[in-house]
Amino acid sequence: MENGLLGYITTRVFEGPTYMGGILIIDKKGIPAEFKYVEPIRPSKLQTLLYGNTIDRYIRIESVGIPLVDAVEHKPVVLFVREEPFLEESRWNFPILSISRYKGGEVLSTLGEFKELENREYIISIDSSLPIRVRIDRKYRERFQELIPILIEIGQNFDIMEPFSRLEEAIRFIWREQRKS
Repeated sequence: MENGLLGYITTRVFEGPTYMGGILIIDKKGIPAEFKYVEPIRPSKLQTLLYGNTIDRYIRIESVGIPLVDAVEHKPVVLFVREEPFLEESRWNFPILSISRYKGGEVLSTLGEFKELENREYIISIDSSLPIRVRIDRKYRERFQELIPILIEIGQNFDIMEPFSRLEEAIRFIWREQRKS
């Protein structure tokens, strides 16, 4: 991951419901290189009726995710997500990985050791804490093993989950500031 940048993207739903999302691009040490967010999006009653139960996915992907990823100047070598709908969006030339800490009891004793749980879902040891659970978009499934050195390098430099906390706090901060004005 020589000079590769990492992307983290998330969407939050506030009262209303109102959607906000952001993308954080960081270097391999966890230092921010770029941050973008979308202004609050509140679906109309008509949109809610017409989209039905697809409204959440539509807003997260089409109104938040795609515009944010397309807008960043610094394209990541990998995009980390928490929301599963993003895994269906493989229009970009980099892998999308859904990550979380794995608390299922599996013990992986060696750094880089991984186990496939089911189709496109793995657990992998990248640091001294709990393994991470990784789901990968279909387009990059066959190249998962090529991503292991990147994941290990991240795990040696910082907590792979921590940038999500920064990103979510930044979105909450923007939400609160906009509500004040």
